[in-house]
Amino acid sequence: MTTPVLKSPALSEQVQALGRLHVNFARVDCLPPEIREMVADPTLYSLPSVLDYMVGNSVIANILHRNPASDAMLRIVYPDVNGHPLTEGLDRFLSRSLSGQALRDRLEFCSGWLADHFVHENARVVDLGGGSGFYAFEALRKKGEVPSGFHWEILDLDLEALAVAQMRSHEADLDGTVTVRKGNFMKDVGPLADYAVMIGVLCGMDKETAKVVLSKAKEHLKPKGEIYAATLLQGAFDEDPRTFRILCNVGGWQLRPKSLTDVLDVFAASGWEVIDVSSERPPHTPGCGQYAIVHARAN
Repeated sequence: MTTPVLKSPALSEQVQALGRLHVNFARVDCLPPEIREMVADPTLYSLPSVLDYMVGNSVIANILHRNPASDAMLRIVYPDVNGHPLTEGLDRFLSRSLSGQALRDRLEFCSGWLADHFVHENARVVDLGGGSGFYAFEALRKKGEVPSGFHWEILDLDLEALAVAQMRSHEADLDGTVTVRKGNFMKDVGPLADYAVMIGVLCGMDKETAKVVLSKAKEHLKPKGEIYAATLLQGAFDEDPRTFRILCNVGGWQLRPKSLTDVLDVFAASGWEVIDVSSERPPHTPGCGQYAIVHARAN
């Protein structure tokens, strides 16, 4: 009986370009020599033997192959509710890569910023595509005390992620402060918020799609409402091609990194006044890390 061949989804232009590069895996000890050679070759990384090995030996690659939009991968890379991320074998390599660290730096920096700027009395935050609510819980942890009348709503389509968020809200005694709603933020608009959070959502979108999404995000906000959004820069692929070869070319994660100029153009074209741009990596200047982190106001 033959094993069914797993197939990755069609890849974006940026991921295809990454796949055409020779990438050196010689020192990645968690991979057997034959897999190292094949995944390094720009014509052989998509062989069924490579894909079968990756999804069979990496929880992260398996998650992304099944559902690239899932936030379950982040629940591995970020510390889980017990503070113990999964870091064995190939997952250890991926989690501790430059890009894994960039995700943890993003959580640390963005949640601190949100605690200082969006978490205050009588403010309402809508977390568009917020998944399991990492930024809500970490921002409130950093704040230390829930301001009077404050509310953070997580809006997402992933029922598993929302269930995790709801469980964490209850365990943290934040019922009524952090709430979840199943919905597509492109059409399911609830009570208007003062602030929107959109972290990671734009990473898989081309410029035109990102413009449409950012234009739609304004419908969730009161007049002159503000957004805090983070999206992947091309420098991430340039800095850490090994990790993204596995995550994208093998695992099927649909990422479309952009230049910093492209990011600013997308926000301007969709009706946002950019207030500030920063990076997840100290000294937090634009373009010094893997992410562009944008604070903007609706025009």
